[in-house]
Amino acid sequence: MLFYSQAWADKMKEFSASDARMITGATQRQLDYWDERQVVPASLGRKEGKGNERKYSYADLVKLRVVVELRKAGLSLQRIRKALTVLNDWEPETDALVGKKLVTDGRDVLITTSDSQVLKSVLKRGQLAFSVVFLGEAVSAVARKIDLYLKRKATG
Repeated sequence: MLFYSQAWADKMKEFSASDARMITGATQRQLDYWDERQVVPASLGRKEGKGNERKYSYADLVKLRVVVELRKAGLSLQRIRKALTVLNDWEPETDALVGKKLVTDGRDVLITTSDSQVLKSVLKRGQLAFSVVFLGEAVSAVARKIDLYLKRKATG
């Protein structure tokens, strides 16, 4: 489930690539590459015509922020894509990057089980580890950045 401020949700139904860069910390090159490779595609697509930029939803921003954080933690994009494939195979009805508690050590991605204190290795296909440290800050970070961004945009 996604949590956000109703004030900006009413104002912004879609976000430009420029907005996405400012809010998530991704570079334009990352946005382009991740969209082309379908790692985090711009779900609202592009407007017709050459030169029109991608449009992102709030959920896209959360996904982008998660991928940015996983990259900062040392995971290669190849390992992130592999983890997403495995997660989508395990739970095809849910989005692998939204609503899950992910943990990384820079080499592996772990996901919480129903116990929420037991973590299951994604890349090692189910090996268990125990921890209580979660990478769940992405949603609140995006909400904070959007609020700051909109305040800055409103003041010119």
